[in-house]
Amino acid sequence: MSPRVLLLGVATLVRWVVAVAGYALAIGFLALFVLELFALPKLAHAPLMLRTETLLAPAIRWLSQWFGWHWPAGHSKNYAPLILAVAALVVRSVLDSMLLRVDSSVRRTFKKTARPRYDAQNAAPGQRQLSAETEQQRAMLLKRYRQIEDALKSASKKTCSFLSIDVVGSTKMKVGERTTAIDATFQAYEELVRHTFDACGVWKQTWTPDGVMACFLDRELAVSAAQQILSSLAQFNRSENQLRTPIAIRCGLNEGEVTIFEDSQLEKVADHSIDIAGHMQKYADEDTLQIADAFYEKLSERAGFDPTGREVDGFATYAWKPPVEAGIAQTAPIA
Repeated sequence: MSPRVLLLGVATLVRWVVAVAGYALAIGFLALFVLELFALPKLAHAPLMLRTETLLAPAIRWLSQWFGWHWPAGHSKNYAPLILAVAALVVRSVLDSMLLRVDSSVRRTFKKTARPRYDAQNAAPGQRQLSAETEQQRAMLLKRYRQIEDALKSASKKTCSFLSIDVVGSTKMKVGERTTAIDATFQAYEELVRHTFDACGVWKQTWTPDGVMACFLDRELAVSAAQQILSSLAQFNRSENQLRTPIAIRCGLNEGEVTIFEDSQLEKVADHSIDIAGHMQKYADEDTLQIADAFYEKLSERAGFDPTGREVDGFATYAWKPPVEAGIAQTAPIA
């Protein structure tokens, strides 16, 4: 097992443990608060609740001392369990964010080793050299050609949705900024995008310095990923962006049947449907998702998409922008 796989497995396991523990504590504290607040003695004496109180009561009593409250509360009110429930969720969220950064660092440090290239010296004796100096050799080559052509034609195709995202004016916005501010901002942006992709079930993705092309096997999830990222930019620019210029992006989506396999690298796949996704992104407005009318007609949820009046690669286009409440106040703090 490679160090990359081992470290990513450990990070995933720790994130899962932290999530389960955080939610379990929050639910336990909240249950004790509700039972005391509404005086439910029957439920309070259930075996599960008795065990929960045994485990969590010391923390409640400790916090209650700071406010002069009593536990069990009796006829008085004690908000310590509610405070501890909120604290458990906050701690879980902070730890999860830290572990996500660790996961991203591991992925960058331990990149996948490229597959060795084909070596003609290791090929079978009859395949080292191809020639057609005789009629018999030519006939054999033609037969082999037909076999290869049939195999390529029979390769199964998948219907894929390709999402292209690029940061608008990324080179210009870095001018005059501190290197640490640039690195921190774009690392946080990449983590936002990767986290959203993972949540929406991305299949493959390939990155450029400030852009990404992602492949989804479900068009609705691809649309959801783009919409979530666009809707998150306002909060991102307020809390994570350390540059003087807010980050703005363009998104383009397209769908097509592509011969692509589990071990295919997306950057090696050449298909016109991928090119169209890139063009949809290139000619989109800032903080907008642009799609072709053919893609739009296949969507089950079309709310928020409006015709743009422009054509890209011969397709009429539709665009989606975040609602006003998600798109305002994108001013980044001045470093």
